[in-house]
Amino acid sequence: MADVFLDLWGVLTDSAAMEAAYRQRQSEILRSRYGGSLEAWLRAHDVAYAWYSEHMEKPETWEGATWLQVVDRSGAESIVRTFREAGVPPPENPRELANAIEFEAMKDIDAAFPDARPAVRRLKSAGDRVFLSTAATEANARGALTGARLLDQLDGIVTGETQNASKSATAYWQGIPGRLGVDPKAAFVVDDRPKYLEAAASVGFRCLLLDREERHPPESMPPYVEATLRNLVGLPPYVDYAVGRVPDPRKVF
Repeated sequence: MADVFLDLWGVLTDSAAMEAAYRQRQSEILRSRYGGSLEAWLRAHDVAYAWYSEHMEKPETWEGATWLQVVDRSGAESIVRTFREAGVPPPENPRELANAIEFEAMKDIDAAFPDARPAVRRLKSAGDRVFLSTAATEANARGALTGARLLDQLDGIVTGETQNASKSATAYWQGIPGRLGVDPKAAFVVDDRPKYLEAAASVGFRCLLLDREERHPPESMPPYVEATLRNLVGLPPYVDYAVGRVPDPRKVF
């Protein structure tokens, strides 16, 4: 048996597909509850999303506060900006509303990659435990997994919120073994971002890079990347080989 940790956005689910559908669904929900035109809420979403994306990329945003404090403040500010841009008085509990709306909108959107559900099913049928490991919040992760029809298939969920740490920080991964009863040396982490794999490798996890768009040439692979996958179709066969269930020497699937 192996333990497998799968990233959310870029591995299990398509962020581009979600963004387009989420924009529409969030705006429909807010219009139905608070009035105004759909066009106004769509425009408000775009303005707030642009601010949030830029804000979260600034190093100074993360200074002097914990991961969760930054995310809570930023999420609250984003929903306040959304309401103000739409010409509606901001809610009294912006962070709670932001979480609730995010989950509600995402739970109705299936943004799973076509290979996601079959790969999870095959891993589970082989007796492996499958976990989510994401930088997202609980609302984001659980909403997306509900829409993707994957939430009930997983053995556990690890988020930035549960760890109160960035996924690129060693602290995120250090808390996993004790919490989930995992031996890092017998566990695989699958991600599309090398910086997250580097942090996981520092704790002893075996790391696989998912490179759907072939952005990372083989000669550029850092030593902590054990193998490269082009899609999730190749993941169960690789795990089968890596734990000795089948004799397959290939390193790239």
